[in-house]
Amino acid sequence: MRRVSTVLVLCATLAGWSADEPAPVTPPVTTPPVTEAPLKQPSAELNYTETVEIPKSDADTAPPKPPSDEDIGKIIWEEFSADNTWEIPFAHDLDNLNDFPERKKDWDDFIDKLIAWPPGQVPKVEERIRNLLCVSVLEDIGQGQFEAELPLHIYTLLRKEIPKQRLKDILATFAFYPDHGTVISTAPELNLDIGVGEVQVRQRLQILAVKMLGRVLGKLPWGLAEEEKP
Repeated sequence: MRRVSTVLVLCATLAGWSADEPAPVTPPVTTPPVTEAPLKQPSAELNYTETVEIPKSDADTAPPKPPSDEDIGKIIWEEFSADNTWEIPFAHDLDNLNDFPERKKDWDDFIDKLIAWPPGQVPKVEERIRNLLCVSVLEDIGQGQFEAELPLHIYTLLRKEIPKQRLKDILATFAFYPDHGTVISTAPELNLDIGVGEVQVRQRLQILAVKMLGRVLGKLPWGLAEEEKP
């Protein structure tokens, strides 16, 4: 039930609902199996009392037009400001990695594998970013020891390598069109062979994209120092 509530809050947030506007009346929600639940599309035009499933053939088409600043402005950032939650925790720094030598070694070994991971090196920028976000999502779902630190590491890497406007457009597209593109639901090369369903990956990737987008725009804390921003 917690996962369904999270997705409903996200959809309401991206649709621009506020405390002063009554939310649409929906029937009681029951929790379906994760592998069968269709993912709701958080576009400004969608009626969120309905479910929409994009045909699989659309997954590899050209990315949709990035959401406008007006659409992005409807996001209620306060709904995504908690960084120590069960889903998509987001570390504020990497200081905890130095608490134990063994943990720091495990982290360095993991990052070495991530650097050499082929899906993280594909030439298409959108696909490469989505793949890296999927790694963070899988670490989160599997409750790995770096589930909070990895989002910060990947965000910092992207901010240094991708121009700000391009990264903003890509993350916003992930947030508003979570059904688009191909996601990675297992990564045995990174010891992330956890057998999770695609729908759950897309749901959490959507939340992670919003959290990173908020940091790019300065709406959420703990981004790069101003002098480091391209």
